[in-house]
Amino acid sequence: MDRIKFVANEPALMIGKTLIISDLHLGIEHVFYKSGIHLPSQTEVLAKRLDDLIARTKANRLIIIGDVKHKVPGTSWQEEREIPLFFSKLSKRIKTEIVLGNHDPGIERLLPKEIKIHPTEGFLLGDFYLTHGHAWPSQDIKKAKTVIIGHNQPMIELRDKLGYRWIEKAWVVSKLNRKKLIKKYKGVKTAPELVVMPAFNDLAGGICFNREKEFMGPIIKNAGLRNAKIYLLDGTYLGELKDLVSI
Repeated sequence: MDRIKFVANEPALMIGKTLIISDLHLGIEHVFYKSGIHLPSQTEVLAKRLDDLIARTKANRLIIIGDVKHKVPGTSWQEEREIPLFFSKLSKRIKTEIVLGNHDPGIERLLPKEIKIHPTEGFLLGDFYLTHGHAWPSQDIKKAKTVIIGHNQPMIELRDKLGYRWIEKAWVVSKLNRKKLIKKYKGVKTAPELVVMPAFNDLAGGICFNREKEFMGPIIKNAGLRNAKIYLLDGTYLGELKDLVSI
């Protein structure tokens, strides 16, 4: 049975030969532009990074679990121009699939026909359930041992002895609450593990899990986050979230 392998120093994981990422947010620079901040498009940078990652991992399948584009509602001129080219090149390199996120309405028309689209509910991959995290999964979640989501884009605020603070992307590994899940999904026998993925796009930011108390989406609200295990992208284990409260 395939297990999860976190890719060192990248917000990406492998299940067998399948590479999984979340929260590309292509076109986010347009939002900065509208706010008076001029940044060059990072779409080519992301394409190169992803291309290198595919080569490094020898993946033969790519699944993006939501928020491929950034603007919502609607689509920016940058997304109209860059997304078709991005996925045209990508689909020639690797079998590519997308689980729709809350930023993705209408994205289907920008994608080549080779790209497989999964609904917002997500889908079951072996005993892993893949979904963006903003909507309730299908009943297939009852068959899953692990649920993998994005959406909240976890980060952790760190502080040194001199009081200097900085923020790092982080993996959050927790357990879903069976008693809460059974209210939605009758017949849940065991509570699946929950893995929350950091954003692939560095400009997308995220939520500082040791500073915020409110999280987005029905799945993560059914998790025991106090006891969640926190890992940095380089594999450093920071401990449980309850012990990492930022002051």
